[in-house]
Amino acid sequence: MIKGDSEVIKFKFTSCKNNINYEFTAKCTYELSEEYEGFIYTFEVYEECKEDDDTFSLILLVMKNGNDLKVVDLNPDSCKYYLGKGISISLILKCREIFGKRIVSSSNLKKSAYCEWNSSLAIEKVWKPLVKLGFAIYVKEEDQYIVF
Repeated sequence: MIKGDSEVIKFKFTSCKNNINYEFTAKCTYELSEEYEGFIYTFEVYEECKEDDDTFSLILLVMKNGNDLKVVDLNPDSCKYYLGKGISISLILKCREIFGKRIVSSSNLKKSAYCEWNSSLAIEKVWKPLVKLGFAIYVKEEDQYIVF
């Protein structure tokens, strides 16, 4: 879907949290990153008419095995406007659908040049719910969640 160096696409997706539906736009850039030592997909997520404000962000690293995309950065905006709106889970599942690859979490067992880690908040609010919903598994030996 996204090919070449530094291409940009936009798509819309919805999330649902506490029986409230939200609609978002995701702007996705695909590029080679020196920091992550590979190709990355960088997502900026916003509501229409808020595109000039701070955005929710996600970065997926294309893994060398060609089968996986690793979540290396997942952050709400600085004002926390987007926090608690179900974006993380919905966007991860949408990325799984779009790219047809497994989405894997960072691991707290492995050290990397880009300071890889999985926060306790992300584990509780994103990864464990994905497991509970049947979209992911947890691999204890790797300390990693996998959306298949």
